[in-house]
Amino acid sequence: MERPFDDEGMRRDLNVRKPKTVKPSSSSSPPRTINKPRFDVFLSFSGKDTRKGFTGHLYNALRQRGISTFIDNEELERGERIEELFHYIEASKIFVPVLSKGYADSRWCLREITKMVECGRLIIPIFFDVDPRDVRKQSGPFQFDKSSNGVGEEDQTRWKDALRAVGKISGYSLQNDTNGTLSSG
Repeated sequence: MERPFDDEGMRRDLNVRKPKTVKPSSSSSPPRTINKPRFDVFLSFSGKDTRKGFTGHLYNALRQRGISTFIDNEELERGERIEELFHYIEASKIFVPVLSKGYADSRWCLREITKMVECGRLIIPIFFDVDPRDVRKQSGPFQFDKSSNGVGEEDQTRWKDALRAVGKISGYSLQNDTNGTLSSG
């Protein structure tokens, strides 16, 4: 089985670095990883698209199976800032972004997915009623407007790079059919 990291600590599939280790002051203790995972899964999603439907059901199914799962309406307190949200991302083992038509309209979602890619851990994308090619190529609902309402060029570049990286990962493609049910696409 191929290792996910090369000899220089780069993720083979995402071209990002492995999480750093900190060497303790005592030479008798082994190095520890920064931010020991608190959650098995971090769910990232556009609330208006999937919170009360697919993502809510996914969250409940994971919890029923004993999988510790972060979802912002359960774990994130009102008024907490993006820095606290980043802490929850760093405290998770696996990232599951639910990429829907409104995902790229949310700066929160774009910041989350960028942080996930930077962490270099396993990402299992769910393409919910969107084409993975649109995510990779930033077309359709993932197309960025050049003005982007005051967002700096550096942030836009990071968001685009993160979406491109996640769009290349083999995930789950779910499409709504005419009856409102999901089918694998």
